[in-house]
Amino acid sequence: MVFKKYIEKYGLPLVIVGVLGKITSLLLVVGLYGHWYGNILPKDSSEVVIYLDPNLTLEQRLLAIENGINDAGGHGDRLLRTIKWRGWGERIKAGKYTLIVGESVGDVAEKFAAGDRGAVKVVVPAGRDLEIIAWRLSSRIAADSVEVFGLIKHDSIRWRIIPNTYEMWWETDAEGAVDRILKEHVKWWNSERVTKANKLGLSPKEVVILASIVQAETSQKSEAPIVAGLYLNRLKKGQPLQADPTLIYAAGDVSIRRVLDIHKEIDSPYNTYMYAGLPPGPIRVPEPSYMNAVLNAEEHDYLYMCAEPGGTGKHNFARRYVDHLRNARKYQKWLNKQQIYR
Repeated sequence: MVFKKYIEKYGLPLVIVGVLGKITSLLLVVGLYGHWYGNILPKDSSEVVIYLDPNLTLEQRLLAIENGINDAGGHGDRLLRTIKWRGWGERIKAGKYTLIVGESVGDVAEKFAAGDRGAVKVVVPAGRDLEIIAWRLSSRIAADSVEVFGLIKHDSIRWRIIPNTYEMWWETDAEGAVDRILKEHVKWWNSERVTKANKLGLSPKEVVILASIVQAETSQKSEAPIVAGLYLNRLKKGQPLQADPTLIYAAGDVSIRRVLDIHKEIDSPYNTYMYAGLPPGPIRVPEPSYMNAVLNAEEHDYLYMCAEPGGTGKHNFARRYVDHLRNARKYQKWLNKQQIYR
């Protein structure tokens, strides 16, 4: 009856148009509901990680999102329509985005629009090879390892590297990564550590330089404060450090297992047999534990040390040169027996 009443009042053509309009509106609402609240991924899918490189254009980022979801059997086309419908296309940021099974198209659209990307754990290791450190650092973020190496190789940056596990955005570039490292350097060198360095008569950079030598000298962390104390005794007396690892660094040959007199003739500021005091920079990026070993060096009167025979990684320490010579002969005899001549 109601339908007949409307026909009599408006005419059949207008009624048909009105009905079709309501049906269209209803279908639009249902369609939008399906687009917004429908699952982005199949129920039997696993999480999908999408990386949006900083160098991609906006269109390329949108395409990467669509393809990444479609490849997982999801509804990338629906997501893009939703993003464009809401006018969020310009808000898509570079980064690492993780999509979880059960999330709706609307949830994911809001995630991309809000830049709700994930951070990554970045390991910056200790070591003597800066190229390896640059590679390890850049392997988890978008930064190029060559660009990272180009920045950290400079002495003004190298000594400030604090090995640690950092949290960074995946899209971090080389400059951003180095900035993060420098912030950690400032944080690590708190007032307590700076005060300890001052009491030793060392600057923070000099602590790092000495720590690099101590770590290259001994892999035994329990020995590190003793070795640090020995080098500090030599510095106070004005004696050359005569640290074999600095000769290996000056020679540029890490394969050297036995330092010879010819190595002591290398004219380099890193030759601590030829030049007294600390070298101009670290010979490796030391672990923070070795930096702490310098800051908390053991007080004693040792001036000499020699590796212990047997390849234990430990050292024999001496106060008198005559005792050091005796220890050195024992070690050289062991090297000869092992046929280690260089």
